[in-house]
Amino acid sequence: MAGDKGVSLEIVQERWQALGKTRQLVIVIIAAALIVSILLVVLTPPKTEYVTLYSNLDAAQASPLVQYLRERGVEFRLDDFGATLKVPANMADELRIEMAGKGMPFAQGLGFEIFDEDQFGITDFERQVKLQRALQEELRRTITSLDAVMQARVHLAIPEPRVFMKERTSPSAAIYLKLNPFVPLKEEQVRGIVFLVASSVEDLKPENIVLIDSQGNILYDAASSVDPVSALADSTLKQLEVKRAFEMELERRVQHMLERVFGPGKVLALITAKMDFDVRETTVITYDEQGVPRSTQVIEERFEGTGPVMGEVGEANYPGYVGVTPGGESTYERREETVNYEISESSERVVAAPGKLLNLHTSVVVDTGKTTVTEEQIEQVNRLVASAIGYDAARGDQISVQGMSFDTTFVDEMEAALAGLDLERRRNEMFQLAVLGAATLFFLILMISALRRRRRMRERLLIPAGEGARLDELLAAGMAFEEEVVIPDLTPGETPLGRARKLVEENPDVAIFVLRSWMVEES
Repeated sequence: MAGDKGVSLEIVQERWQALGKTRQLVIVIIAAALIVSILLVVLTPPKTEYVTLYSNLDAAQASPLVQYLRERGVEFRLDDFGATLKVPANMADELRIEMAGKGMPFAQGLGFEIFDEDQFGITDFERQVKLQRALQEELRRTITSLDAVMQARVHLAIPEPRVFMKERTSPSAAIYLKLNPFVPLKEEQVRGIVFLVASSVEDLKPENIVLIDSQGNILYDAASSVDPVSALADSTLKQLEVKRAFEMELERRVQHMLERVFGPGKVLALITAKMDFDVRETTVITYDEQGVPRSTQVIEERFEGTGPVMGEVGEANYPGYVGVTPGGESTYERREETVNYEISESSERVVAAPGKLLNLHTSVVVDTGKTTVTEEQIEQVNRLVASAIGYDAARGDQISVQGMSFDTTFVDEMEAALAGLDLERRRNEMFQLAVLGAATLFFLILMISALRRRRRMRERLLIPAGEGARLDELLAAGMAFEEEVVIPDLTPGETPLGRARKLVEENPDVAIFVLRSWMVEES
C-alpha cells in the first residue's frame, strides 16, 4: 500500500511538472479563490432581513419606540429621515403586539388610559383638563386610522360650565390633517370626520368645527358655507359638473360607435345639453263630482185629535207657537230632513327633481381624408347619432353631421419622428446582431481550426509503436519537433519523444550505435 501511494505521488508530481509554469500558476490562483470563497460563505453570518414595524412617524412618536428597542437590545433601522422604523423580520410580530399593549404607537399623548392611575387630591379643573386631553387624543387616533390621513391634530375649546344660561357658550373644535399624497380624501370622508367630532363632544355643533390640511387649505368651514354667495357658487359649480359629465358620456358613446365604422381618430363628436336645475313643487287638488254625506238631521211632527185643529199663531219671530182655531176633527203631519255633504277632494304634491333635460345640440365631424363622404353616408350617420343620444324633435333637439378633412400635420410629423427613431433603433439592433454573428462565426472558425490542428498533431504525434518499434524511427519522429508538445489528452510518456527517452534508458547501447551512425552519415 505504501508503494502504491509513493508511485501515485510520483505520477502526480510528474504530471504537475509537465504542465508548465503558466498552467501551474492558473491552477494555484483558481484553488486559492475557491478556498477563499468557501471560507467567506462559511464564516460570514447570514444577512438579517428587516421589515417595517411602523411608518409615517414624527419625532415625538419615534423617540419612545427607539428607546424601547434599545432597552430590549433589538437591532433596528430608521429610514425615510426617521419616519419609518424597521426591525428584524423574525421579531416584527412580537414587537408590534408588545408595543400595542403599551400604547406606544400613539406616542403623541395618552388617551383615556391617562385615568388608569388613581391620583388623590386632584382638583376638578385638572380632571377637566385631563378629560379634554384624553378626548383629543382618542379623536386623533380615530381620524389617523383613515388611509387618506397620515397625521392629525385635534384642538377642542370646551367652555367651563356656567350657572346662568346667558353666560354659557358653545364648544368649538379645530382639526389639522396631514394627508396621504397617494390616497385622496373624499368629500364624504370630510363630513364623516366633522360629524364624528361633533358627536363625541357634548353640545358641539358641526357649524362650530373647522377642518384644514397641511397646506392651509380649508376642507370644511360651516361659516363660509352659510354665506349665500358661496353657497350659490358651489351650487352652480356642481350643476356645471353634472352637465359636463352628462355631455361627455353622450360624446363617448357617439364617438366610440362611429370610430368602429370610420376608424380611430376619424370622428369628432361634441354635444351641448341644456338642462333645468330649478326645483319645482306642484300641488294638485281634485274635487269629486259626488259628495260624501257628513251629517243628517230629520224633524218629524204629527197631530191627531177630535178637538179643533191646532194652528200656528203669533208673530213670525216665534215659530212653533200653536194656538186654538175653531173647526172639526183634523190630522196634522210635518217632516223635515237636512243632509250636510262633505265635498270629496284628492291632493297630489309633485316635486320635480333638478337636472331636467330641455334639449340637445349635437355636432359630428367625419374626416374625409382623401375620400369623399356621400350624402347617403351623412344621412346614415345622422340616424345613428339620433338613436344613440335619444333624439326628440318635440324637445327641440338638433343634429349636425359634416364631412371635412382633418389637419394631421402634427400627427404626421410625430409619426415620422417616431418612425425615424424606430428605424434607428432597428439599425442599431441589426448592427449589434451583425457584430454578434460575426464574432460567433469567427469564434467557430477558430474552434474548427484549433480542432483540425489538434487532430493533425495527434495524427503526427501518435505514431504506432508496438513491440518491434525501432529506436531510430522514434528518435527521428521526436527530432522533427524540437519542443515537446503535450496534448491535454496525452501523458508525457505517450508522446514519441517520451517513448524514445524510455527506450534510450532501457537500451543505452542501441542509442549510442544510432547516434554514431548519424554522425558518420553527416560527415
